[in-house]
Amino acid sequence: MDEMDLLIIKELAVDPRLSYSDLADRLSLSINGTHKRTRQLIAKGIIAGFRTRLSPLHTGGSTMELYGRSLSTDLSATMDQIGAHDCTARIIATGGQFLYVVGQVRSNEDIQTYQSFVRDVGKIDDLKTLGMFTAGEPPTKDPLSKLDYRIIRALSLDCRRPLQDVAAELGSTAKTVKRRLESMVSDKMVYFNIDLVLCSSGDLISIVHAKLRPDRQLKDVIPSMINRKDPHLLGISASNLEPNLMFFSIWASDLKELREVERGLNENGDFDSLYSNLYYDMRFYPTWSEKLIAKRSA
Repeated sequence: MDEMDLLIIKELAVDPRLSYSDLADRLSLSINGTHKRTRQLIAKGIIAGFRTRLSPLHTGGSTMELYGRSLSTDLSATMDQIGAHDCTARIIATGGQFLYVVGQVRSNEDIQTYQSFVRDVGKIDDLKTLGMFTAGEPPTKDPLSKLDYRIIRALSLDCRRPLQDVAAELGSTAKTVKRRLESMVSDKMVYFNIDLVLCSSGDLISIVHAKLRPDRQLKDVIPSMINRKDPHLLGISASNLEPNLMFFSIWASDLKELREVERGLNENGDFDSLYSNLYYDMRFYPTWSEKLIAKRSA
């Protein structure tokens, strides 16, 4: 990958349905050049899919981010064993045998059960919860119709699919499909996202854990990091459970560049400590939410 590829990825991460013409305008590229680069990212497995998913506000439950060092002797098999659970959405494997697991549980009652499952199957004695988003209970009455679910299912693996094609498949009209989709997005019943497997690029991708100094505040540090507009900085987040813990996803073409980027994160002395883990595998798994779409669209 190069910096232009990263800019394409960042734009599509914000809006996976962004047209090639609009994407080209934003990046000052030709439409053909933008299309070619995007197709190459897909062919290399860096972009694994453009998805349409049910929002947690519709399904209810909680999204959890867990991590820890696995003692497994076959990490690949262990990832798929964790992925076989219908709450597991994504697993990242990094150096040092660390696993980062994102799970979507149906209710608060399932939280401890799922944590125990990941701990036991993953052989992770010191499993930590980095973050949790709780949407609460789903709506008492399902606001989506069978046609809505059929639209979601038709777009589930490719949210960029032309709505004319979806309409033809469903025996509807493009106008109706567009209206129903816009309504679901407006009501926050569905969302679009891009599945990225950046380690497929062959470049170096690292997740950096950064602990803020006691005299620094997240509300000041996060905007300053975003304003850097560093192409190496892929993502910034903070734990909502561990005070003053931030995470950075960074990209570099070689180890020397990676170390320079990591050192640059603390150029203002904001952090007491930083350590990083290199990605080497990332996998996505269907959850009970995807199965719900299939059931209700049948």
